[in-house]
Amino acid sequence: MRIRRTSILAAWILCAGVYAQDSSPDLDAIAKRVMTQERVVGASVLVARAGRVIFHVGYGFADLGLEAPTMSESVYHVVGPMMPITGVAIMQQVERGKLSLDDDISKFIPEFPLQGHHVTIRELLNHTSGIVDYHYLGDPIEATSRQPKALDEVMALYAGKRWVNEPGTKWDWSISGFQLLVTILERVTGESYEDYVSKNILVPAGVKSTTYCDDFALVRGLSHAYRRFGKGHVPALENGVAYNTDLRYCSTVDDLYQIWTAVKEKKLIRPETLKTMSTAEGPAEQMSAQDPKMHYGLALTLNHEDDHRSVGQHGSLLGYSGALYDFPDDRLTVVVLTNTEGQNAYAIARALARAELHLPELPRPPAAGPEVALSDKPVSTAELNHLTGTFLLKAGKLPPTLHDSYAQYRRTYRVFNENGRLMIQILGQGAERLLKQDDGSFAMRSAPRSHIWFVMDHDRATGMKLEPQSGGLPLAGDRVGGGDPQTFHQQLR
Repeated sequence: MRIRRTSILAAWILCAGVYAQDSSPDLDAIAKRVMTQERVVGASVLVARAGRVIFHVGYGFADLGLEAPTMSESVYHVVGPMMPITGVAIMQQVERGKLSLDDDISKFIPEFPLQGHHVTIRELLNHTSGIVDYHYLGDPIEATSRQPKALDEVMALYAGKRWVNEPGTKWDWSISGFQLLVTILERVTGESYEDYVSKNILVPAGVKSTTYCDDFALVRGLSHAYRRFGKGHVPALENGVAYNTDLRYCSTVDDLYQIWTAVKEKKLIRPETLKTMSTAEGPAEQMSAQDPKMHYGLALTLNHEDDHRSVGQHGSLLGYSGALYDFPDDRLTVVVLTNTEGQNAYAIARALARAELHLPELPRPPAAGPEVALSDKPVSTAELNHLTGTFLLKAGKLPPTLHDSYAQYRRTYRVFNENGRLMIQILGQGAERLLKQDDGSFAMRSAPRSHIWFVMDHDRATGMKLEPQSGGLPLAGDRVGGGDPQTFHQQLR
């Protein structure tokens, strides 16, 4: 059944939830506006001021196919706000004398190849370890994102890869460090991450809807995940069990607010521990070249809206997006969870926080250009045969906005003849037709603004270049063999 845009708009108007009538900014209108701009399928939002929830609403759809509305207490995979929880768990062990922030990780994970480097727990927590982030490597994770993995299989994605920086010299985001922190926590406590977090964080915080969600769990109320496709959305089919254990959690905005409140009320860690987590040191004081006032503590982003400082975390993966930011001087907390890929939860959270802080609205993003009309010119049998092959594409020069780990990005494509149709397939994904354009390039309906060019030598494609949509990563590389399945799939071996 085709879903009409008017159905989504109606769901946003008929939102589920409660909010205070005495809140001066029109938070409801602001949330709807940003959701429209960001093309979000469904979202749950919570705003609290001085310990009182003033806005708690659900918008859009939890299930687009069934037109099931999102509720204020809909459940989502939590991406972003779970990292502070991992940080709290580690800091509890520091408080109990089982760990030191300056312990070398080789003490706990001797099998991890440090390649002559020394990395501390502190450097894992504040992203200055220099260890490459496995989810920016390309094939190792993107080609296997639907495949469940044990802890050591996740580690194998990046163990032995080239170091991106000397440890302790530069801040660069790496969730690989959090996979190592989970391993360290389990070895120090003798418990699984799931059991430890339940007993030491979830139960003391008094939450009821936060669960470990793996392939053996039925999560009631879980919103389905979506990614953009053309003018609409399609399911995002990544498996949370393909990533870190601390990314295998589902929760609600209310539960996340309760957990953060328990942190602030000294139920989980000491005040001096929270102060340590909220303090940037060394290279973590230089988190963003674009925003010199943005820093990183220990598992916490030290952020701001103008001169109003905040602590928290945001992120996006698995077709979900999350943001939790607390403004301690203003006694304001904003929590947003969505079921749509991209940093849209952060955009919503920022807009709501700025309204509540009586700050000017941020500049609105430029409107999307007109819909791209793709050509579909005929491709001769000879051309079909000349273009087929398996191509290994690599990243070119990185723009300053991208993390250093992207320098090792690799992605395998194959181009093949399927019964007279020129097809393209990215390793680990489904195949789709390549459409020949008037200028000689090729395009895909899934990414109509991106163009593919072939490098030809004597009527044979010897290379391929991908010019992405704006803001994407340009890729280029050589043909490494035929377009047969055996050649294609051996790239992961």
